[in-house]
Amino acid sequence: MKQENPFGRQFSVSATERDQRLHFIGFTELDARLLRELAPVIEPHADRIVDAFYHNVALHPELIDIIQRAGSTVDRLKAKQRGYLLDMFCGEYGEAYFGQRLAIGVVHNRIGLGPQWFLGSYALYARLIVPLIMRRYRWRPRRQEHAIQALYKIISLDSQLVIDTYVHGVTSELNDALCSYTAFVERVATGQLDSRVALPENAGLAQLGVRLNEMTANLGEMASRTDAASHGLTSMVNALQDAVTTQSSGANQQAAAINETTSTLEEIRAISRQTQEKAEMLGATADRTRTEGERGAEIVDKTIHGMEVVRAQVNDIAEKILALSEQTHQIGEITGTVNSLAQQLKMLSLNASIEAAKAGEAGKGFAVVAAEVKELAEQSQQATVQVNAILQEIQRATDKAVMATEEGSKGVDRGTQMVQQVGDAMQSLMSAIREAAMSSQHIVAAVRQEGIGIDQIATAMREINTATRQAVDSTQQTRQSAEQLSALAREMRDSVRLYRLEP
Repeated sequence: MKQENPFGRQFSVSATERDQRLHFIGFTELDARLLRELAPVIEPHADRIVDAFYHNVALHPELIDIIQRAGSTVDRLKAKQRGYLLDMFCGEYGEAYFGQRLAIGVVHNRIGLGPQWFLGSYALYARLIVPLIMRRYRWRPRRQEHAIQALYKIISLDSQLVIDTYVHGVTSELNDALCSYTAFVERVATGQLDSRVALPENAGLAQLGVRLNEMTANLGEMASRTDAASHGLTSMVNALQDAVTTQSSGANQQAAAINETTSTLEEIRAISRQTQEKAEMLGATADRTRTEGERGAEIVDKTIHGMEVVRAQVNDIAEKILALSEQTHQIGEITGTVNSLAQQLKMLSLNASIEAAKAGEAGKGFAVVAAEVKELAEQSQQATVQVNAILQEIQRATDKAVMATEEGSKGVDRGTQMVQQVGDAMQSLMSAIREAAMSSQHIVAAVRQEGIGIDQIATAMREINTATRQAVDSTQQTRQSAEQLSALAREMRDSVRLYRLEP
């Protein structure tokens, strides 16, 4: 929106303001009459005063440069300066006088003549005019004082008007430049980066305009670069998002695989613990079996030893039975002898009975003895028969015993052999049990080592799982950052679209 220029109108001073200014400096009708009285005094010296003024100007090359740049000459300016000087003593200080002074101020401002130079001329005027006033009223000191005060009052009024005009010109120029720059900034703000501000005549304002144009050009270049960067950033963010998506997917798959692996490891660890427990149980059982086997081997050894003792005893019994059998045979032979003797004794008793019968009474006693001997012989014969029967029973029993001892000896031999075979089998079994015990110990050690390895793997997998989760979290953060960058890139593109980068 274009701003209104409050100084756009022609600068002027109203009647009320004129009266206020004159009243403020104490300028009265008496001062106006005194100045009008001095006009005939000043006019003859006007050329000298103006020449002195421009002689002073010539001492400052920068003022000559200003005059030349304005397209004027010192001679032309002398005529105008003479009129300006005499107007100070015209006696009429109304609207026309104020307008003339304001117009001179406008010209000075336009050609670049600063107020410091023009105000300095008033000191020169006072220095040259005051002696003329003092000489005019040398016999009237009070009038002289009032006239000098009137001179200083009109110089003060002219100074005010020149300063007001200069300030108005400067502020008008500043305001015009401000309006121009404001409109320019508004065009730039709406995106017209190809717009350029027109440079004013004022060097300082022109320098500001140059800087604004350079700034706008730089802004346009920056906007172009920003637009290119936003497109590049968008492409990079899209690639980053694709990479993050792939990485996130891979990380999630890896996390799932690690979780599954961890679960499998936990199952393997549980199985390993069960295997270890069973291996330890197997080891304990093998140890107990080995102990029982060693005890069985000892028992087998004792059994073999007992069988040896039994075999020795059986052999001894067999020998005794054989000896008994021999004795039985001998007893049988003795009983046979006794039986033979008994038969012979019966025959003798029979013969004795016959002889006793033959002897008659003399032989009765002998017959009795013979009868008793016969009876004894029969008893002996019966006893021998019984003994023979007993001996036969004993012989049969002995034969059976001998056969039994022989079978027993053979059985003992077979038993000993079997026990020895059992002992050998027990030794083999003991070796197998020892090997099984050693193997079970190795199994337990291996299972324990396996358990340690599984625990280490599980720990490593948990660490990997933690790292993977952190990676997943990082990818999520990266994705969020990428989304923020994408949003920023879109905002950058949207912002750049506001500007027209090409003329």
